[in-house]
Amino acid sequence: MKKWVPIWTIPVTLAFAFATVWLRLTIVHSTYELNQANHVLHNLKLENEKLELKVAQLRSPRRLESIAHQKFNLNAPTADRIIRIKE
Repeated sequence: MKKWVPIWTIPVTLAFAFATVWLRLTIVHSTYELNQANHVLHNLKLENEKLELKVAQLRSPRRLESIAHQKFNLNAPTADRIIRIKE
C-alpha cells in the first residue's frame, strides 16, 4: 500500500532548503566581514603602539634638552639665576 505525500510538502521543503542555504551564506559572509574587521583592528593596534613609542621618544627629556641647547642656545641655569619661591 502506497503512502501519499501531500502536495504542499514539496514547496515547503524547497522553501526550507532555500532558507537554510541563504542562512549559511549569510553566516559565511558575516564571518568573513568579522575576520576582516579583526584584521583591521589588529593593524590599528600595532600602528597605535608604534605611534605611542614615537611620542615617548619625542618627549624624552634628553632629546628636549639637546634641542634646547642646539637650536635655542639654552643652558641649565646657574645657582645665582635660580629664585626660590616660598609658599
